[in-house]
Amino acid sequence: MTRPGRASDGLAFRVAAMLAVALLPLGLIAVWQTAALIDETRAGNRSDLLALTSEAAGGEESQLRFAFGAARAVAAMMPDMADSPDCSDRLASVVNSSGGAFTYISFVEPDGIARCGSNRQETDLSQRPAYLAIAESARPHVMMVPNPTVSGEPVVVLGVPVSGPSGPADYLGHVLLSVPVERLYYRYDGNPEERPLEIITFNADGDVLSAENGLDRADLRLPAGHPLDRFVGQPQTSFIARNRLGEERIFAVVPIVPGLVYALGSWQPATTFIGQGALRLAVPLLFPLLMWVASLAVAYVTVARLVIRPTRNLRARMLMFMRSRAVMSPNYDMFVPRELREIEGTWIRIAESVIQDEAEMEDVLRDKEALLREVHHRVKNNLQLIASILNMKIRKSRDNPEARTALKEVQERVMSLATVHRNLYETTLQGRVRADELLEANVSRIVQAGLEAGTVTVDSDFAPVILYPDQAVPLSLIAAEVLNNALKYLGRPADGTKPRIGIQLRQSEDGKTAHFRIENTLGTRVAAEIAPSSGLGSQLVSAFATQLDGTLEISDGPDLYVLELTFPLMDKPESFVP
Repeated sequence: MTRPGRASDGLAFRVAAMLAVALLPLGLIAVWQTAALIDETRAGNRSDLLALTSEAAGGEESQLRFAFGAARAVAAMMPDMADSPDCSDRLASVVNSSGGAFTYISFVEPDGIARCGSNRQETDLSQRPAYLAIAESARPHVMMVPNPTVSGEPVVVLGVPVSGPSGPADYLGHVLLSVPVERLYYRYDGNPEERPLEIITFNADGDVLSAENGLDRADLRLPAGHPLDRFVGQPQTSFIARNRLGEERIFAVVPIVPGLVYALGSWQPATTFIGQGALRLAVPLLFPLLMWVASLAVAYVTVARLVIRPTRNLRARMLMFMRSRAVMSPNYDMFVPRELREIEGTWIRIAESVIQDEAEMEDVLRDKEALLREVHHRVKNNLQLIASILNMKIRKSRDNPEARTALKEVQERVMSLATVHRNLYETTLQGRVRADELLEANVSRIVQAGLEAGTVTVDSDFAPVILYPDQAVPLSLIAAEVLNNALKYLGRPADGTKPRIGIQLRQSEDGKTAHFRIENTLGTRVAAEIAPSSGLGSQLVSAFATQLDGTLEISDGPDLYVLELTFPLMDKPESFVP
């Protein structure tokens, strides 16, 4: 049964695909123009979003810029002030005058000891994580310390390196300045739609410094799959992503202190260009797409109705003809095109012609089979007539044993040929013959003519091998020659058991070769008289084996004589006529 093809192999699909390609340039032009307008509008909205985020982070930016300015000013004075007795007092006055913007300022020397600090105490910071992170490189650094020793409340620590007169290579230490985290929270009282849901600040390492809604769960409100450190050193940007709670947000990243501190704004999708302008701008984009899809649908339905359905009906009638040789009348409707009706009419005429030709060929074949059977039948009758004439000659040659033996051998060979032709005209295999039936008939005939019933055990086992005449005749003659030879030299075994003849025909598992085997026991001769051997039988067996392209092996032991023949089974020969 033919397997239906895939949808992409169908005519309707391919016509629709070709029409889609033809209409695609017009649709692409309309789509491109609309997309360009949408991109332009989105770019403007993106700029507005970044500006609003930068404006919303203005409080954090002012606080951090003010703190960095103070830290840099202290760092500039520190080479001259570090050894001054009033160094700690001067730093304490800076903290007091900041109005609570700073909680602690100190100068930490390379050994990690803060000998000059606003708390007027020498503090060992050499093992503090904040100092270790800042002292890794002689550059400005920002980090959040949740549990500082001095202030006791979360602070953002700013580290500014102090250099000597020789420049940055002359590293003297770091000025550390602590800003309370809560001072970075900016309270916005304007329109909520112009304000992000939350502002989160982070440093150059991607660590969160502050979050409006608290630091305890700030990491859950960050964009999933977007590490914060990837935005360091990059220009301001905005993108759509889901936070780690699975909520979709618009995120905008703007630098507060370039290279050091950045602000991340989180917005509701509905407050941006995604929700406001995209739908309005997408209407012109959808119109050409809908027109394109509608044209494809019309083309698909038209082809399916006018071409596919009549073609499938024609295919069904062809399958019915293939299975039952029945030609069904077409059932046309008003939608079937004239060209398809003409094709179907042509097919019906071809089918009727095929049926007529097949009927004529079957008649010819039956005549040939009948003629071939008649030929085999006549050949068999003629061979039996020759065998009868030879039998008359044998009876008249009672005084000449050698002539009787020679005539008997010729008669056996003629009867073997007659048996082959009888099987050929009686078989239903169109000129072929089953080797098991042929050998069984020959063996029964020869054994019954040469032995008394019950004096010898004959074991025969023949596989149902199918042979053509070119192999059936040589194999039958070999079997007759070897079996007559076995009867001539058959002997009774020394253990007193009954004499035995074994005949086998086997076929290989792959069906390409056949194996014929015949054996007889040796010992006390069963035959009363044995005519001297002329060697003709052995020559005939060798000749017939060569004709079969077979391999002949003979084993002549003291108790058993074995002949084995292995030959290939041929395909239909060129001379074969069924």
